[in-house]
Amino acid sequence: MPKRKVGWKKVVATGVITTSLGLGFWASKAFYTVKEVIDGDTFITTENRYVRLDSINTPELEFCLGKEAKEEMEKLVLNKKVFLKVTYVDDRKRLVASVYTLNGNVGEKLLEKGLATFNNKGTLTGTSLPKTEVAARKAKIGIFSPICTQTENPDNPKCNIKGNIVKNGMFYHYPGCGQYGNTLVHLHLGEKWFCTEKEAIKAGFAKGKDCY
Repeated sequence: MPKRKVGWKKVVATGVITTSLGLGFWASKAFYTVKEVIDGDTFITTENRYVRLDSINTPELEFCLGKEAKEEMEKLVLNKKVFLKVTYVDDRKRLVASVYTLNGNVGEKLLEKGLATFNNKGTLTGTSLPKTEVAARKAKIGIFSPICTQTENPDNPKCNIKGNIVKNGMFYHYPGCGQYGNTLVHLHLGEKWFCTEKEAIKAGFAKGKDCY
């Protein structure tokens, strides 16, 4: 059986870099060095290439645990060698890739700590990443803990209007709305608590269809 050839940093017309997944191969192969971390899922290499983790989403910096996700990414990759398995180049010319160090998959490390979610519309659904996220959810750590995922407002219980973001828009729900009890406030996704309906409307949220 002919040996598989592994070409590192060789970008083909489709923007895909082929790599080997075996850790044993990596030490002798080409690598990138990270010079700057933008946020929890994006960084810049010393070649000024922007790299975005494939199928991994961390909170925006201004959202719950967004800064912590960035800090964790810095611990994992800043000023270190990383190995890329590039899936494609996006419309912002970023390399969208699975990123590895000699300690393993960077995205999986973030998932293990509950600092990221797995995007199941991505290309890595056949990997261990979805199960890693499920484990973090069950353990209620990181963004899945009451710090970021809430049923009650711990800081101000009187401000109990839930601002919820879904595929078809942004809606608020107050006590008495049909789905109020089942609605979670995900602070890491930009969802919010409001004290008044006026406040929610000003922030761009519409009254939920289950509210009368």
